[in-house]
Amino acid sequence: MQSETNGRANLELAQRAKGLSERARGWMLDSAFPFWAERTPSPDGGFYERLDLTGEGIPGEPSRVRLQARMGFTFALAADLGWDRDRSIELTRRSVETLTRDCRREDGLYGAMVRPGSGLTDDTPETYDNAFALLAFATATRVFAMDEAREAGEALVAAIERELKRPETEGGYAERLPVPDVRTQNPHMHLTEASLAWYEATSDEASLKRAEDLAAFVHDHFYRADLGLLVEKSGVPDAENHVEAGHLFEWVWILGRLRDLGGTPPEGFASNLHEGGMRLLEGLGYLPLSQGLDGSVREAFQRTWGPTEKLKGHIAHWREHPSPELAERIVATCEALFADHVDGALPGAWIDKVGPEKASLIEDITPATGYHIFLALQEFMAFAREIGG
Repeated sequence: MQSETNGRANLELAQRAKGLSERARGWMLDSAFPFWAERTPSPDGGFYERLDLTGEGIPGEPSRVRLQARMGFTFALAADLGWDRDRSIELTRRSVETLTRDCRREDGLYGAMVRPGSGLTDDTPETYDNAFALLAFATATRVFAMDEAREAGEALVAAIERELKRPETEGGYAERLPVPDVRTQNPHMHLTEASLAWYEATSDEASLKRAEDLAAFVHDHFYRADLGLLVEKSGVPDAENHVEAGHLFEWVWILGRLRDLGGTPPEGFASNLHEGGMRLLEGLGYLPLSQGLDGSVREAFQRTWGPTEKLKGHIAHWREHPSPELAERIVATCEALFADHVDGALPGAWIDKVGPEKASLIEDITPATGYHIFLALQEFMAFAREIGG
């Protein structure tokens, strides 16, 4: 009798996952990708940094270089998911050309802020932005075999190694230039992700090794075993530090990618991070942007990226440690993502910031969020296929 009950429950969950997967696919292909393809290209070049609440681009603003890169990733992913290939190539190439024409410095790194069509307004080479440029080049190379993206990616990898890599006595990569006094984990996280994407696109073994080394560096410098948490800064007093549950889950997924691509993550790291992320959220009905090391809420609002990374982290953990309870949590997390951030938005868009009671706090619409939500939904669609047998 118990086995029959469990069987029915598993079947019902698989059916829920399948229906939600079909909804996610339809929303992306029929609403989201057409919306962003129409609304984000700027007549000045590149893409708008923000849309207003009616969905119109806000002109005349400089844009983050990471946004220009994320749009290339977004439209390459769109083609990967089956959306209009010709339009996807056109928009991905627009991103690649904006990056290489307007955002690249003489040393081969990319700056932080750009006015597309005119050039950089802030040429600070943030490792975060350079990681997203590499992610865009990697995805364009993998999906379209785009020669200009591969050439740009090869040059950027060389520049990152030449300009940003720190001595072995320090480890990791400079978060920016000039080298800051405080080490932070987030740029290293995205450089790990981008290195894995470049390895997947090109089979460059050095990039897989870089990802392994980065994961080990972050484990050794930012993971606090006494807390079971990943802290955002290294070498600062606890009162000046904080944690972000979304980043713990994001690392769980990245470490799963590292494992799946043949690399070796630090033993037990992903499971410890998943457990720590869940512990941070106990008793909360939302995912706060940041918390103190004791779990106290610092920033009491939820950005879209937090639940998307929670979804990806759950899926990665389920693949290593499958259980009906975690599978149910995955489906519930995806349902909540739509309820909290998609259902009340313009068709194809999202509400990027909500309060603890899920009321909208947005003053604009942020194209950069697509990187998080589309990738998370792609992962959920794969999960739905896996659980459905």
